[in-house]
Amino acid sequence: MTQAGRSRDGTIWERYEAFFRAPPEIVLEWNDPRSPARGWLVINSLKGGAAGGGTRMRVGVTRDEVTFLAKAMELKFAFAGPPIGGAKSGIDFDPADPRKPDVLRRWFASIRAELLSRYGTAGDLNVSEIDEVIPCCREIGVGHPQLGVLRGHLGLDGEALGRRSELMHIGLDQPAPDELGLAGKQARVFALVTGHSVASAALRLLHHQGRAPEATRVLLQGFGAVGGAAALYMARAGFRIVGVIDATRGVLKPEGLTVAEVERLLLSRSGNALPPLPETTEAPTAHEAFWRAPAELFVAAAASGTLDRPVLAALSAAGVRSIVAGANHPFWAAEPGDTSVEREADDRFAIVADVIASCGTAHAFACQARSDMPLRAESVFASIRDTVDGAVDETVRRAGGADRGLLAGALELALERCAAPRPDFEATDGSPSTTRQVQ
Repeated sequence: MTQAGRSRDGTIWERYEAFFRAPPEIVLEWNDPRSPARGWLVINSLKGGAAGGGTRMRVGVTRDEVTFLAKAMELKFAFAGPPIGGAKSGIDFDPADPRKPDVLRRWFASIRAELLSRYGTAGDLNVSEIDEVIPCCREIGVGHPQLGVLRGHLGLDGEALGRRSELMHIGLDQPAPDELGLAGKQARVFALVTGHSVASAALRLLHHQGRAPEATRVLLQGFGAVGGAAALYMARAGFRIVGVIDATRGVLKPEGLTVAEVERLLLSRSGNALPPLPETTEAPTAHEAFWRAPAELFVAAAASGTLDRPVLAALSAAGVRSIVAGANHPFWAAEPGDTSVEREADDRFAIVADVIASCGTAHAFACQARSDMPLRAESVFASIRDTVDGAVDETVRRAGGADRGLLAGALELALERCAAPRPDFEATDGSPSTTRQVQ
């Protein structure tokens, strides 16, 4: 990289760090009166009159983590649309606790005013869009978890709002056709689109590198909603998936899993975990072998912050030269705004940023939200592919190649789009950042 390029990249990282360290516009804090659960809704901004971001639950969630993810959503919307602000909900609670359904109901009830007016949510880590978010919202009189965006961003109300909310169910909650989903299983469009955007990102990166999927060995971390769907589409595209792990199991096959084998794993899956089949191995044995398996491409589709320096060193030793970030911010950070690991990774690997690779859900919503008719699954998938292709093309152009510096190029583009005025953005009222408690 030239000295000019290094200087430019330094400026990009400084702007990126400043973006993440700036206080968000709104923070709502919640303490559950009937359990130890704590929750935060962070709205980074109300660009376009609304903000969007999913709801996650895990032990140890913090306000800083939720704030970071809300800001990452804002960057993702810069690529995927709609042109709104980023937000996130996070609940510090054990998702295996039998009180989880009641905690979720009380959480959504506590932020009902935001869901009705200016905040749209979805599923995220340990929270299902279909099985938990949508039913909880309906119980509290919120017709669809994206209703706040339809009202706040698009200005819909009354019958028009009701019709568009119903279209969200029809268009995105519909089962995908077998050629896009799984024969014998009603896989819904909403649950597949982010895996599709991850696979599309991998394919477009290979296009710029002059590589064929059949000659590319893949290690996949995570087999949930994103990782499982990504495995399906990557196997169908010809990638050689030589290893898959989740929190408890793994499967290794040096010659690559066949499409039929990936489909069998998905059909046998319970929840978001690899099934206990003869070909799967329990951790830690599976994990130890996984990180040593030779491969060219790594897909991060697990929790945030899993890619630290030791992991990156192991991937490099295994021959990995490219990373597709399907998880929200997979790189470890000592504190919000710390980019040291990301910078090192960008100098060593070709990285498709999470704000591009995992944009499928956001873009699918953006497509359906502006349509007066239920969209065909095929058109949603095609639009996601075109969006990802264009974003990867531009980041490669900015990086001056497809081997290094792509992450900096993507962040530069996202920050430019976030800062630029959009004709359909509505300015916020300029009031200072606020924090309040909700009960």
